[in-house]
Amino acid sequence: MKKIMAVIMGVFLIAGCGIATQYRIANLPEEVSIEAAAKKLDIGEKFTYKAEWLGMDVGIATLSVQGITERNGRKVYHILATAESTPVISKLYKVEDKISSYMDVERLYPVRFEKQQREGGYRSDEYTDFDQAKGKAYYFSRRNHSKKEYEIPEKVQDPLSCMYYFRLQDVAVGESVFANVNTDEKNYLLEAKILKKGFVKIQGVGEWEAFMVEPLPWFQGKVTRKAKVTMWLSADKKRIPLLLVTKGIPFVGTVTITLQKIEHLDTVEE
Repeated sequence: MKKIMAVIMGVFLIAGCGIATQYRIANLPEEVSIEAAAKKLDIGEKFTYKAEWLGMDVGIATLSVQGITERNGRKVYHILATAESTPVISKLYKVEDKISSYMDVERLYPVRFEKQQREGGYRSDEYTDFDQAKGKAYYFSRRNHSKKEYEIPEKVQDPLSCMYYFRLQDVAVGESVFANVNTDEKNYLLEAKILKKGFVKIQGVGEWEAFMVEPLPWFQGKVTRKAKVTMWLSADKKRIPLLLVTKGIPFVGTVTITLQKIEHLDTVEE
């Protein structure tokens, strides 16, 4: 992905057609209490999402915590995001993406970010190792064997780990959570503004006390975004990402992403 906002919730791409998901938001802030966040990730959790555009399904994506493994000498969470196009759209424009973040269990920042993409005729297979102590990132492409080294700020996150880092933070309406984020060899300051509280009900899935967040990427002192993004997360300690709405995407308009399924996998890494 070339845009940081496109990977805040993993990778959600236009890809199919179907019936629109019914969801409802009730703004009753006085009835909602935001609990303290969990202090560690839930090993084995898996969320499945559907993206919609103009009332049609526009993709399926998953977010999961695969387990705890070792990378670069550290115990890390293996966080996985996937996205794929539906069979109908795959005939015209096939999407098959997989992104992994290996996030230090103790320090809560990534040591490696991996990305494999198939989007139409475009292909990528690459990874970036983060040496957080030295403030260096090391990029490598498995396709053309190109290498790059560049500087990173303190405790930098990648486009996937930043959301999981945010889920582990205590929040309150009117406040912001900040994190340095590296994507496409650029360093951003990502601000997550907590806007309001309410209830979110997704038909056939469930109802939650929730709060709304607006992510804002800052680059060289300015907010840099090509669309307005808002996200609802559950107000309990799990901070489940429930609903994401992106408005103003050039040539696209509004895309809505809603939770469809919550699962708990057997851990595949320990």
